[in-house]
Amino acid sequence: MKRVLLIYNPKAGRSKNWAGLPTILQAMTQQQCLVTTYPTQYRGDAGDAIVRWGGDFDQVVVAGGDGTLSEAISGVLRATKPPLLGYLPVGTTNDFSRNLDLPGRDLAQLAATAVSGVPRVHDLGRFNRKPFLYVAAFGAFTEVSYSTPQKVKNLLGYNAYMLEAAKELLNLKPHHVRLEYDGGNVLEGDYLYGMVSNTLSVGGRFRNFPPGKPDLADGRLEVTLISPIRDMKDAEEFSRALLATDPSILTSMLTSFSTSKVKFTAGAPLAWTLDGEAGGSHQEVEIEVIPNAMTIRHGK
Repeated sequence: MKRVLLIYNPKAGRSKNWAGLPTILQAMTQQQCLVTTYPTQYRGDAGDAIVRWGGDFDQVVVAGGDGTLSEAISGVLRATKPPLLGYLPVGTTNDFSRNLDLPGRDLAQLAATAVSGVPRVHDLGRFNRKPFLYVAAFGAFTEVSYSTPQKVKNLLGYNAYMLEAAKELLNLKPHHVRLEYDGGNVLEGDYLYGMVSNTLSVGGRFRNFPPGKPDLADGRLEVTLISPIRDMKDAEEFSRALLATDPSILTSMLTSFSTSKVKFTAGAPLAWTLDGEAGGSHQEVEIEVIPNAMTIRHGK
């Protein structure tokens, strides 16, 4: 039997009593797994648990939201023997799970996939030497993910984020930023929003964001920038993008490119988020890809 360490965040998602845990254990046992469970005790504990015990198991499964998986990634990169990962997305938005071709929302099927799905390699990112899983971002709406109270997230789910985002619409302010990338290219301007990502989906229900179909193991990260609203045409475009939940509509306001490394220099300290959590305020930021850094199970 495979020896599996199941690390779960007891505060993730809408249910704090983890009533579905027996279903998860039953599904994994049916996949010939002997499961040891560990509930995280503090912020960052998922990564620390992997460093302490990950090498003693054939695989680690992380159950929680994007923040819990992001914590686990820091442990993967610190571990002497990086484990094969499985992911059970039981948080509020679970953006990253959209990269994994998982089988819907059935808990038993998700648990089975977490221990028997197809292993695939992913790149990761490094933000001023700190690893991140799938996105580093600044500007409009980025504080929503970590400023929304957990009780409200648990009660309203994704709608909690939408309520907090609506409060920001009247206070959108651009940030002046200079970017240097790919050994000499320079881009400078004012932007409402910017992100560096390695994912097929950011923002829950938003479609085509980042635009295109990024390759998650090509040694490149995607940079996406949204310019300020300059005229009525931009205002109409911005409104349509929000209503259609499709930022790719912003043809005149959207700049995107891929790179292995990028440096941001802002006119003033800029607040960043890393995988939906507060990443601190920085005037200078260097972001680079960590190629082939993680192996995680996909649904197909």
